[in-house]
Amino acid sequence: MAEYKERYVPADTNAGWPIAGGVILLTLILIGTVTYIHKQTYKHPTDVTWHGKGSGDAARPEGTAH
Repeated sequence: MAEYKERYVPADTNAGWPIAGGVILLTLILIGTVTYIHKQTYKHPTDVTWHGKGSGDAARPEGTAH
């Protein structure tokens, strides 16, 4: 009769945590960067400075009413 050999090899399931942590950290950095850029550059369409000088919009001639 053949001799029985144990063939169980335990899985190494914790090997991906550094990569997952790096991806999560990169995601948080990108979210922070996008939020900062958005808050610094976004102008709401009802903001009075939205159609500012040099924006390319046609300005009304001086002395004209609304």
